[in-house]
Amino acid sequence: MLPAAVLLDLDGTLVDSESVHAEAIARYMQTRGVELDERERTFVIGHAWQEIYAELRVAERLGDDLAALQAGTVAARALLREEGIALRVLDGAVELVATLTTLEIPTAIVSGSCRAEIAEALELLGIEEHLRMYLGAEDYPRGKPAPDGYLAAAEQLAVMPARCLVFEDSEAGIDSGLAAGMRVVATAAANRPHGAAGYQDQRRAHRVVPGLHGIDREFLQTVMRDAHAR
Repeated sequence: MLPAAVLLDLDGTLVDSESVHAEAIARYMQTRGVELDERERTFVIGHAWQEIYAELRVAERLGDDLAALQAGTVAARALLREEGIALRVLDGAVELVATLTTLEIPTAIVSGSCRAEIAEALELLGIEEHLRMYLGAEDYPRGKPAPDGYLAAAEQLAVMPARCLVFEDSEAGIDSGLAAGMRVVATAAANRPHGAAGYQDQRRAHRVVPGLHGIDREFLQTVMRDAHAR
């Protein structure tokens, strides 16, 4: 049985962007007189804006609301692009979306990034026409690891959560998909080495793959059939 819908994380799953995102937040906060430590930079990986805003104590340290932090970070990312520090499409990402389109599986992105950041990544990926929709941090109340985003996507697609397959990379994202009652595949393509700052333990996913190349009908059917596949 094929999944009734496939829900894709964006950062670290389709595009290598986590380090860019963390650097942009750090740059913006630095311009406001706040230096982030390594633990705070690492926390950014896999978490949505709501959780980042709270963890970094932005209201207390800067007096910014969430929208101001997002706008400042988007501006900082534009400056990073001018320096040659930009998003990179991960191998197999576009191929996977093409496969899902051929199989006529409804596909959506569920990201912790804001919609402006998602739009930037989609322009790079060139896949927006193949998506039913995308959800960003503005579209659900709690970010990953809470299940809100994935449950909202399933509801909008009119699909039972148990029939959904999630592709993720981060611990928070994997926990989010599992909490939503969905099957989860973790891709290690952008994961950092074990023991390095920012390393993501992906073992809770139903299946861990080195990258997104070679995802085909048989793979999708196997993961949906075997909830304990590793």
